[in-house]
Amino acid sequence: MTGAVALAGCAGSSTESTPAAPSGAQIERNERNEVASGLTREESAEAAKNRELLSELEDKTREEAAEATAKKTEHAALVKAKKREHAAAVAAKKKEEAAAAKLKQKEQAAKAEAKKKQEEAASKSKPQPKPKQQEAKKETATTPLVTATPSPGG
Repeated sequence: MTGAVALAGCAGSSTESTPAAPSGAQIERNERNEVASGLTREESAEAAKNRELLSELEDKTREEAAEATAKKTEHAALVKAKKREHAAAVAAKKKEEAAAAKLKQKEQAAKAEAKKKQEEAASKSKPQPKPKQQEAKKETATTPLVTATPSPGG
């Protein structure tokens, strides 16, 4: 009887002190959960890595677009500045030509005036030849006519 009691005691104490051993299905389920959990951790890490790479790519694309926009803006400003510079040069050239034409006109007017004054001065210093008819009339008007007058004595 002691053996039976021992058996009975063993059976009773094993159920109460240690939990029931997991069944094969439970073990498989736990392994699948661990694998799934590992996969989800890997997938989460990969997704995070992919998000980071995508963010870097978007940042790079944004930066390149900003640089392209800056280059376009700079080029447009340069073209506009060149147009303004050209227009200013054209305007300056026209102004210079107008000033030169005005100066030339003044010089010609001054030369004409000087020539006119010179001619007037020359004509005053030289006696001008007069037409012969006018000279003849003057001579007859200024010369006394000599007429024979009878003398009283004979």
